[in-house]
Amino acid sequence: MAVTRIWRIRGNASAPLAYVEDTEKTKNRGTEPAADDKALSDVIDYASNREKTDLQFYTTGINCNVTAAKDQFDTVKMRFGKEGGIVAGHCYQSFREGEVSAAEAHEIGVELARVLWGDRFQIIVATHLNTKHFHNHFVLNSVSFCDGNRFHFCNEAYRNLRETSDRLCKEHGLSIIEKPEGKRLNMNIYKMEQAGMPTRYNIARQAIDEAVSLSLNMEEFAGELKKRGYVCKLDPKHKYWSIVPSGWNKSIRTYRLGEEYTKERIMERVYGNDPSVRTERIRQAYRTPNNYNLKRRIDKIMGRTGLEKLYLRYCYELGYLPKYTQRPTKLHIVLKEDLLKCDMYSEEAKFLVRHKIETDADLGSFVVGTKDTVEKLTGEREELRKMVKRNISELDRDAAREKIKELTDKLKVYRKDLRLAGDIGERSNGMEKNLETVDRERTEVRERKGVKSI
Repeated sequence: MAVTRIWRIRGNASAPLAYVEDTEKTKNRGTEPAADDKALSDVIDYASNREKTDLQFYTTGINCNVTAAKDQFDTVKMRFGKEGGIVAGHCYQSFREGEVSAAEAHEIGVELARVLWGDRFQIIVATHLNTKHFHNHFVLNSVSFCDGNRFHFCNEAYRNLRETSDRLCKEHGLSIIEKPEGKRLNMNIYKMEQAGMPTRYNIARQAIDEAVSLSLNMEEFAGELKKRGYVCKLDPKHKYWSIVPSGWNKSIRTYRLGEEYTKERIMERVYGNDPSVRTERIRQAYRTPNNYNLKRRIDKIMGRTGLEKLYLRYCYELGYLPKYTQRPTKLHIVLKEDLLKCDMYSEEAKFLVRHKIETDADLGSFVVGTKDTVEKLTGEREELRKMVKRNISELDRDAAREKIKELTDKLKVYRKDLRLAGDIGERSNGMEKNLETVDRERTEVRERKGVKSI
């Protein structure tokens, strides 16, 4: 099984070349000499030819020399006047653990590079052995040495890479991925989900789960998703189903959310429900709150004033305050987009409480005063930096550097406060409008149900 990938390199080709040629990754650890034989090994390595050295460390240059690859890449670009833009392509080919030897992995990699690009481009092929999955890296010059045309990075280039890799793996008796999973979540979203933080994907999963639990057919399922702010594309003739979260233009194919969210599995879950789900849906629609006059966290928040009240209320509605958990799918549609910014709103709420800022006027005064302080401290730091460059004693120079560090730390705090204050000024009006929408619709729901507000 070989996993493949290709991407562009901009700026400078030195970094990817240095990475793929790293001898700590390409070194054949199975043939590394013992400490006693190290000196002899060094002499043998020194005397061995280029081909043998490349085999030892599984690094091969095609149409170029491994040790001078960057200079040779640049020479071709200069020859055709194409130094700017994309400087190289970086490709990846990984094999299943234990399925292939280092030598065979490198052999397949070199053959793959020769078949795909060897007639027009300069390529470095390096097999990395520093993980359980042996894998090849390819760095190819973005400009052809034959005609000066650039390598065209596109879906067809990736498809050719994958298909040629699969063919070579089959010829070597290796397994391949019959049904590629396609694009996966980016690392940032993956880490957020692992940490339990809200993302558009886990919020979508919860919305689908709730809609499934209250539906007996696909019309009811689509209606429940619509109530939660999603636009559905559930055409049975389409291979994949997709949903569009409120506030987003880009859709999510449901199968990317996991095995329980494929078109077939959703239909199985919906049509497998007990008819009693309709009773539960009706009960939820007409559920009335208990009119107990108990002191709640929201009552304490509503007793505050100004910006502090606004931010604490917003954090409460997002379910971010301590000892209170909001279910993301129960959030009002206008708040769902801001659920992903909970940390920022919480930090800004703490900032308002810390500096006792209640009104826009207080915020403006704070900004003016802080800017004056920043300007003053910046001037002091510049004077100290000039002093360090002068001919003064080492003791005075050390004292000045220590003072510079102290001022820098203070400036970081003040500048962070200015950023928070600026963000509060920009967002507060939008937050007020969102809360007005939430309160208005809640009042309308109460009136329809005949429930009086307390």
